[in-house]
Amino acid sequence: MKIQSIQAIPIRMPLTQQFDGATYAITERCTIVVEILTDNGPSGHIFLGDHRNQQAEIVALIHDQLRPILIGEDPIRIDRCWQKMFQLTRRLGNRADTCAAIAAVDAALWDLTGKACGQPVVKLVGGCRDRAQPIIIAGYYGPGKDLAALQDEFLAIQAQGFAGAKVKVGGLAPIEDAKRIEAIRAAVGSDFIIACDANQGWDRWDAVSFGLAVKHLDIAWFEEPVQWHDYAPGMRFVREQTGLAVTAGQSDFYHAACRDYIEQRAVDILNHDISGGSGITDWLKLARMAELYQVRMAHHEDPLLAMHLLAGIPLGLYPEYFSAQRDPLTPAIVPDQPAFENGWLAVSQEPGFGLTFDESFINRYRVDR
Repeated sequence: MKIQSIQAIPIRMPLTQQFDGATYAITERCTIVVEILTDNGPSGHIFLGDHRNQQAEIVALIHDQLRPILIGEDPIRIDRCWQKMFQLTRRLGNRADTCAAIAAVDAALWDLTGKACGQPVVKLVGGCRDRAQPIIIAGYYGPGKDLAALQDEFLAIQAQGFAGAKVKVGGLAPIEDAKRIEAIRAAVGSDFIIACDANQGWDRWDAVSFGLAVKHLDIAWFEEPVQWHDYAPGMRFVREQTGLAVTAGQSDFYHAACRDYIEQRAVDILNHDISGGSGITDWLKLARMAELYQVRMAHHEDPLLAMHLLAGIPLGLYPEYFSAQRDPLTPAIVPDQPAFENGWLAVSQEPGFGLTFDESFINRYRVDR
């Protein structure tokens, strides 16, 4: 079996409202669909990422740089294919964009391999569990969003069957954001998972003030608590001063930075992102290292792929969803998805990632025509 063609399709879908975190604003949902065809076997077909500013560059890298070196390769020799692609980072200018392009193709190779073997990816990466606890990224800032509105938002999330939520913080003074978390905990009760994501919004002192103010509220983790220029040392300071589990990794495009976080004792959890990182192949290398240090693995976004990875390894945590307003794309592009029941979902046991695409949706929102 040989790779015959690779096609990448950029998708852009406008949102009906703006979503504000501590350091950004979102007005559209983007992704890249990748399909790999072979000469006499199955295909790999995935969608991955939310690259807004570099989407065109990543698609061009897939077509112009990765496709030519992979045509004729055996797609099941995934590590060989990954190594060939990764060699391009030595000479191409933007390594982050190159690694994002590698990630998209690598994910399609894993889907293809699962289909060729007749097995779901969750089994290919270890098969530790057949189910996972879904959480949702929520609690965005917005005009007129008081504590009562915030409580209503999270009660609705709980009613949808999510096991918990990751709440946006870091955009207000620490004590004001702590009041938001206290209000949410009061509404949803003690069994609901609450994580906090500051998106690098605070300095280390404000991060510690917030962490100490919410420590009694049973916080699952404190994500990216400090600003970029004090990243690893600041995170270590926060975890040592607050006793909260600190999470990072989504902003890194290769496993080396996450390796350093482990060695510097800066994190308890890594939420390295396969789409912004260097793909599933590289993510698994990091997961094996993290296990040796008893550092747990999360994953930023892409829940339909991430659930396979997180359920497949011993220390995997929760696939992360967005609301239908923040991410109308995921439920539309793959209409048939695992359902939630009592805070759990069953990982698809179909070969590969088990994705069946709505081609009319792709044709409507693709931006390459």
